[in-house]
Amino acid sequence: MAEGGVYVSAALAELLRLYLDERRIAAPAVRAELDAYAGAQRMPVETWWSLLQAIADADPQPAIGLRIGRLAKPHHVGVLGYLAMSCATLGQALIRFQRFQPLLHNLTPTLATRRGEDFGLSWDPAYGRSTRLSDEVLVSAMLTLARSLTGHAELVLRAVEFPGPPPDDPAVHAQLLGCPVQFGARTLVVHLPVAALELPIDSRDPHLMRLLEQQAEALLHVLPQPDALMSGLQRAIVDALQDGEPAFEQIAARLGVPSRSLYRRLQERGLSYKGVLNHMRLRLARTYLADPTLSLPQIALLLGYSEQSAFTRAFKGWCGETPLHYRRQALGAAASV
Repeated sequence: MAEGGVYVSAALAELLRLYLDERRIAAPAVRAELDAYAGAQRMPVETWWSLLQAIADADPQPAIGLRIGRLAKPHHVGVLGYLAMSCATLGQALIRFQRFQPLLHNLTPTLATRRGEDFGLSWDPAYGRSTRLSDEVLVSAMLTLARSLTGHAELVLRAVEFPGPPPDDPAVHAQLLGCPVQFGARTLVVHLPVAALELPIDSRDPHLMRLLEQQAEALLHVLPQPDALMSGLQRAIVDALQDGEPAFEQIAARLGVPSRSLYRRLQERGLSYKGVLNHMRLRLARTYLADPTLSLPQIALLLGYSEQSAFTRAFKGWCGETPLHYRRQALGAAASV
């Protein structure tokens, strides 16, 4: 569903279902539509907007989007939630949110700015304007997840700017968010204190632990010589992939090793950095392609590629076939077992 066009992650359907359950709202038509997206990867953004409006009609509370967002858990934003939970700090999680935002939606890119003690995240409406309800869910869910990830329930935003006219009682938004709220802005802007970026993330989520263990298991036999250097190199590359194309100098810096020294030590093992990187990407690609819940664009991002086309070219060069063809064969074989 929703393979093309503007979409949101279908994992968000579970957030809406949770709200209906918490409020004991029957809404059979809404629930039936949510059921249609169980196990799907994407949902058309128009469907997301209409579902939010249907819930608002069934439960007419002021700022209902903020109330829905307060129930957010990492799995409600899919892979993006678990990527955030594996970060060291809230700042790193927000940077990864900016990079991996297409895992959540592709309506408008996230723009990050820093001015003095203020760190701002905004979504330029020139790319496409969302609805007030959807904006409310986004802001409230971000705050809820930031508090959950850092363990700082007292974390507050500096301010929030919403586009569009003010509601009948704008004080409700300020009360629920615990910060000044402005309406009539050109674009949605969330302001955080810069100091909050240094808050550590210490996740012990069981699902995340299993996910990371599976990834570690998949990499155990990637390299022929699992000595201390190579183990550290593996970890550094996997971590760096989530921030984009990992440059050799960047990896050397992560390891605390001069670039020339790392180059020489790889040569001593008969290896090259590019060869190690490609070997790890191929191993991870095969693991991700066997997971039907991950789309090809998502896999490309997880492997550090900026575009799916670059991933497709690389995979075809490694295996002589496209990722899509490999996936169809792998999933077909699994289904026949």
